Amino acid sequence: MINTEWQLSGNIAERYEEFLVPVIFDPWARNLLTRADLKPGNRLLDLACGTGIVARLAAEQGVSVIGGDINPGMLAVAAERAEGLQVVFQQADAQALPFEDGSFDVLICQQGLQFFPDKSVVISECFRVLRPGGRAVFCTARGLDENPLMRSQIAAFGSHLGEDTTVAIRAVCGFTDPDETRSLFEHAGFSPVNIEKVVLDLVAPDGRAFIDGMMKSTPVADRIAAMEHLTRDALREAILQELGACYDGTALHFPHSANVAVAFRV
Repeated sequence: MINTEWQLSGNIAERYEEFLVPVIFDPWARNLLTRADLKPGNRLLDLACGTGIVARLAAEQGVSVIGGDINPGMLAVAAERAEGLQVVFQQADAQALPFEDGSFDVLICQQGLQFFPDKSVVISECFRVLRPGGRAVFCTARGLDENPLMRSQIAAFGSHLGEDTTVAIRAVCGFTDPDETRSLFEHAGFSPVNIEKVVLDLVAPDGRAFIDGMMKSTPVADRIAAMEHLTRDALREAILQELGACYDGTALHFPHSANVAVAFRV
């Protein structure tokens, strides 16, 4: 069920790319790529690639990239935004990757692991498609207490739209235990497995515009769009109020906390 919560398509996927990627996913992509230690000639799999920011940035480094995602709406936007780059995007179920053994030197998955129904199968598949000596770099959000952006959405959505609309946002912070993450990778055969808490300080220069865009980019975007104008404005203001000191009246400055795993295929 959680997998289907994030099946963004059409305009919602485009808004995700327009509003969320520059503020959240681009900074994280750059951080993860530094940990990937890509070399010219490497082959990279961007797993759960979304609209393809990791794939695009990696392609600019001269590596061969495949972006895989189960969501056709995301893939359509990814392909459009990567025009002119050496990137191939294709539909790929993380639990049954459509690639031969040892196909990749590096695999990156940004904020995807928490949504996979059978995480152990996914990590075993990642191990299979990496060559010996390859590495996997995964990033998953830590708890709501460390992530005010998600926490503020849950509080405001719950009070204005109902608790059922908070399920997908809660799922973002639904796999937070670093020991459980380490166990998944070690059980699949990865060694060593290094897990680090990483906090990025993110900035949205126009806080109101960012929150408006974020509301258009969630799985409940259609329900928000159907709200009356004043009610929708009240929802935005409630999110900003929940963000507290992160919002200075103009810009948003907020911490985004995640566990980053770097695991090596022996």
